[in-house]
Amino acid sequence: MILGIDPGRDKIGWALISSNGDLFLSGICPISEQESFITTFIRDTDCWQHELSPWVTEKPQIIVALPEKLSLIAVGNGTGNQETMNLLKRLGVRTVIVDEKETTLEARELYWNFHRLSWWQRYLPRIMRFPHRPLDDLAALIIARRSLLL
Repeated sequence: MILGIDPGRDKIGWALISSNGDLFLSGICPISEQESFITTFIRDTDCWQHELSPWVTEKPQIIVALPEKLSLIAVGNGTGNQETMNLLKRLGVRTVIVDEKETTLEARELYWNFHRLSWWQRYLPRIMRFPHRPLDDLAALIIARRSLLL
């Protein structure tokens, strides 16, 4: 399993994917709760789903238990990267830095793949379609999937 992180100033987007790129969960976490969020994945616990629930935004699959252990954390190289990397080094987690160029644009397309347009939105030009929430978690999904190519 791979945890993708899109660090920012106020919040971090995160996505948990399988080793073949399938999304398990994704969400957005305030930067002030970053350490407790990351330690949820590091320690072995059966109540991880309950602990993550405040931060979950996308949950495409119903999973009872994580199918594999966390093997890698992929972190985007943009804003807030240094603080997140310092935290991960202190926790002794295996990490890789991934280029996050154009992940926001790709995340917008991914959002519309997950959430169907309403009938009237189909008539709007693509540039005028705005998602109803921040997309940091979907940017993290792209970062995690890019780490599979490294």
